[in-house]
Amino acid sequence: MNQTLHDLLKARLALVREDLDEAISRLSDADLDWAPTPGMRTVRGQLIEIGATERQLMTWITDQKKLSYEEAGDFGSRSQTIEGLKQALADTRMQTLEYIDSLTAEELEQPFPFPERWFESLRQPFTPRAEALRSLAQHEWYHTGQLVSYLWSRGDNPYKW
Repeated sequence: MNQTLHDLLKARLALVREDLDEAISRLSDADLDWAPTPGMRTVRGQLIEIGATERQLMTWITDQKKLSYEEAGDFGSRSQTIEGLKQALADTRMQTLEYIDSLTAEELEQPFPFPERWFESLRQPFTPRAEALRSLAQHEWYHTGQLVSYLWSRGDNPYKW
């Protein structure tokens, strides 16, 4: 079976979202404002960070418009519940997947201009869209790992999930 670049990008994004969804399933609304220690990002903050970064990246690669973190992280009333945030993340991901499907393999691999020092573009001025989308998955996995560690710090051992 020949896998396309589209297939691989979507599989990577699906794999990380599966891990995130598993962690989210172990959280409740009462956990949203909790963090293991003062000064750490809250559970809500971690979920908003994941969604806001995806929205910022997608706004840039679709419209070449920089979306502020505040704008990107504004999920309205959906940020008040775990289920609302999960749905906001799913809606954002659906737009990302539709965007991937709208491009040819050549367009995904073509160098694309990015703002200076963006993580998603590997801090390069030009990066293929596909590489930025891979970085998006990497970013989500990083914060998913933090949420898993948060749960583990409370005794919810991920090796027993």
